[in-house]
Amino acid sequence: AAASYFLYRGLSPDANRQFVDKNSRGLVITDEPFDLLDVETYGSTAAASYFQSLEVQMNANRLSIRPSNSHIGSTCPLEAAKWGAAVSIWPLGEENVQFAWMERGGLFWPIPKSSKSRAIAYSDGTNKNDDQRLSYALRGDAWEIMFRAD
Repeated sequence: AAASYFLYRGLSPDANRQFVDKNSRGLVITDEPFDLLDVETYGSTAAASYFQSLEVQMNANRLSIRPSNSHIGSTCPLEAAKWGAAVSIWPLGEENVQFAWMERGGLFWPIPKSSKSRAIAYSDGTNKNDDQRLSYALRGDAWEIMFRAD
């Protein structure tokens, strides 16, 4: 049997009240604001500046996924729990379901002190290897994965 890997987010109590539609199939989060470019998200102007520079880089590389239209999840429920109740999530959408992660793994922020590559890998479903590459990222040890779905 194929192994299953999950993507987690920390669901804050505010998100529970504001953006969650409870139905018989589970919770559906809709219209959640994108906040990676906001200073308040990480409580750091350095983090907001980093995500702004990542925005420019991803735009220059013609990626339609970028911090201004995405959220971040983690492959580790303990990391996700730092942001609220850890829940397993999966983005759903008719189009533009996309993912991006650090090619060599790890977090988007804070930037590690190591000299590991900070290249961005992404999956938009157009490449025949996208499923395999995303599956590899989901197996990462506490990797952050940026995602969007329209």
